[in-house]
Amino acid sequence: MAYIKMWIFLNILSFLHYLITACTPSDSGVTKITAFSGESVLLPCTCTNTQDKPKSFSWETKSRRASKDGIYIDIFSVFELYRNRITLLNQTSPGNVSLLLSDLTEDDQGSYVCLLETTSRFIDVFVKKRIESTPLSKTSLSVLISVPFLVIGGAAVIYYIHRAHKKARMETGKINVENNLDDHNSTYGILQRKYDAEEMYGTIGNRPKDQ
Repeated sequence: MAYIKMWIFLNILSFLHYLITACTPSDSGVTKITAFSGESVLLPCTCTNTQDKPKSFSWETKSRRASKDGIYIDIFSVFELYRNRITLLNQTSPGNVSLLLSDLTEDDQGSYVCLLETTSRFIDVFVKKRIESTPLSKTSLSVLISVPFLVIGGAAVIYYIHRAHKKARMETGKINVENNLDDHNSTYGILQRKYDAEEMYGTIGNRPKDQ
């Protein structure tokens, strides 16, 4: 009889110890995460107290990469498919069994579930393709840099050509004016000489003859 009482007492203590030290999941339900290819995502799964060590946990997925039949499969049973891309974060905090998934591809899209103690936490991961911008080649970059200088240089050339033409027109107009003045003076001189000759001959013709 005493043995049975002792056995019951020990089981009660064990149960109380389990309740005190057991991992209580911090969350449950479904979480949706969207990321771009090449990025990393953190799939959260923790105990309320991250120092509590869970009695059991596992990660399962039915992503395109791991599951061809659309059923959940233990992610660590297909570890080769995720080599160097998955990391558990429970090294320093035993109650933090979150999973870091790096270098995402479109095949990583799908559902993941963390089975922590008796609780399941579902995470849906959506991966979008990143559109990479094409870097400019050295030739294109050189062309872009040289365009402003070409425009400025072209404007300067046009300005100096216009200025030269304007100066040439002004010089031509000045020469024409001077030529016109020379022609006018020449004509006036001819007329003046003609007038003087006529005056002279007229005076001679009208001079009285000597008696």
